[in-house]
Amino acid sequence: MITINFASRNYRLIALAAKGMIAGSVLLTLSAAMMLGTSVSLRRDISLLDQKLRNAETTDEQIKPVLGEREQLVKDLSAMSDLLETRRFSWTRFLTDIEAIVPRGVAMKHVEFAAHERTISFEGAAQSPEALRNLIVGLERSPSFKDPFLKHQSLEKGSISFNVVAVYHDNTGIAVAQGKKE
Repeated sequence: MITINFASRNYRLIALAAKGMIAGSVLLTLSAAMMLGTSVSLRRDISLLDQKLRNAETTDEQIKPVLGEREQLVKDLSAMSDLLETRRFSWTRFLTDIEAIVPRGVAMKHVEFAAHERTISFEGAAQSPEALRNLIVGLERSPSFKDPFLKHQSLEKGSISFNVVAVYHDNTGIAVAQGKKE
């Protein structure tokens, strides 16, 4: 015969399971509260960052016209400085210095002056190698030209085509001293 005792139950196991479920529920509730607190904190931080970003954008919009004015002022000052430098530069003295060094037998086709670098580039033709050599020697001996360099030379139809580069010094001190003597 089989006997079943319906009065005896193992309540300890059920009580332990209930306590475990209660502890799990409390743990889940605490972690949900922590996540909610972190979410609220992050939203507040995002709101503060958005406000700082808006403030920075308004400040940037206020500064843009000032920066534009500053940039225009720098351009104007640079243009004025270039204009003053150009007015101080004597083109007559420059051309006279070139004329003084060009020997007989040399013809200039193109003269280019870079004011900022103070370099001059000559393109031309010489009737003979001696005429070209006399041009280079004239550049070397002139107080107005420094470091002459023959970049290119070629023989074309009986004449020597050349390209010479040098640094130009306008010697304004010498011209002023000569002007006071006269």
